[in-house]
Amino acid sequence: MKKILTELIILSCLYHPIQASAQANFTEIDGSILYSEYYPNSQSEFKGTIIFQNGSESPLKVWTINKTFFDCVRENGNAFMYDRSGLGQSPPDLSVSLKKPITAQLVNSKLMKLLGKNHIRGPYVLVSHSYGGLYAGYFARKHPHLVAGMLMVDPVPKNYQYSGQILEKFKFTLKKLKNTTSKEVYQRYNLESPRESNMMTADSFYQQLGFNKTKKQLAELPEMTSKFPITIISSSDMEKNAPIKGDWYALQKQWLNQNPESMIFKARGGHFLQLDRSKLVCEELNKLVGIAVQSSK
Repeated sequence: MKKILTELIILSCLYHPIQASAQANFTEIDGSILYSEYYPNSQSEFKGTIIFQNGSESPLKVWTINKTFFDCVRENGNAFMYDRSGLGQSPPDLSVSLKKPITAQLVNSKLMKLLGKNHIRGPYVLVSHSYGGLYAGYFARKHPHLVAGMLMVDPVPKNYQYSGQILEKFKFTLKKLKNTTSKEVYQRYNLESPRESNMMTADSFYQQLGFNKTKKQLAELPEMTSKFPITIISSSDMEKNAPIKGDWYALQKQWLNQNPESMIFKARGGHFLQLDRSKLVCEELNKLVGIAVQSSK
């Protein structure tokens, strides 16, 4: 699936250039550069912004490559997408290291500054995918006053353990890279570079290094408020292929709050449901935006 997705993204870059209405920016944040795209919609009733948080190894193109989904997003309101450091068009943050891995706190500190520098208006409806769910969940618990709703597309659970296969892959990668600079790691182990099958990419490796710290950072925050709804769409395929220990669907329920509109349901399709079930995902986004509009009146 990852290989197919990478090929689709490359084709998207070649044949689907950024639309003229997009505001594309490279913004300096804490010594690194983040690439973002903002799509304004002055006609929308929702005056805030839909913020997208990609999964591990995924650039913002995972949200724009499916025209059906992307057109629907544009109709719902202002949309803001970005590439985290080392993904897509954002160069790596070379301050990342074995002692300073990628964590939810680091990602969200950069995101808050990115939103501020680009004058991205709140409140925010957060749309996240896969590992991006951890980052969106951190954001919502850290800044609940800024959030109007959450759509979590097949997110990793709030608290979980990786499968033995993933842990072995991480141990192998760590052994190989423990004396390697982050600059060399990103050069040699990016998505496009050929590598041994049991080696992680730089993005996955530094996220895995910070995984336990990310869980600790989440646990230290207040519990999720129930002032806004959370919708979780769980992939049927991941029930058999989840890279974690335990029941994927059952553990995803950890993200739910007590809002009466919050829900979780299963959808047939692969992990990238925004590609496989674009209309369904966008219907759920439309509902959340509608609730946000009503709440603001």
